[in-house]
Amino acid sequence: MEPFPDLSTLSDDQLSALIAEREAEEDRISYRRRVLHGRIDILRGELVARIRARVEEGTIETVTGEPHERPIFEGTGEVPEEHDLEPLDDLHTISTQDLRDMIHELEREEDDVSLHRRFLHGQIDILRAERSRRARGEHVGTTDLAGILGRPGRADEGA
Repeated sequence: MEPFPDLSTLSDDQLSALIAEREAEEDRISYRRRVLHGRIDILRGELVARIRARVEEGTIETVTGEPHERPIFEGTGEVPEEHDLEPLDDLHTISTQDLRDMIHELEREEDDVSLHRRFLHGQIDILRAERSRRARGEHVGTTDLAGILGRPGRADEGA
């Protein structure tokens, strides 16, 4: 991730270009995240169907209400290199353990992609605040960041 520029050194045109660049990057990363979610949902659906079938056959005891243990974040903190997802093999040919492993791998990638997306949202919020303050003859200072990044409802403001 490249360092965030000193906003006071940017012209209005440079600021607008940087906002557009970050918004385009956010669009790409959000699309990637949705694709990962879709893939995870497909694989989880297959896993659930297998578990239900085994319960109905009586080859597995009814699953109790124990929660699926997963940390909030399992990513690496690095944005994975963009890549096309390979088409899924016929799900019936994939072992249950391989299915679980595939889900786990995709969840980790999604964690990293989501972290990057949240980072971009913060940058976009700061850049938009700077543009707004410039219209009033002001600039964003470091003391303003908590208010910009933590204000309620900011996600609903055209993001």
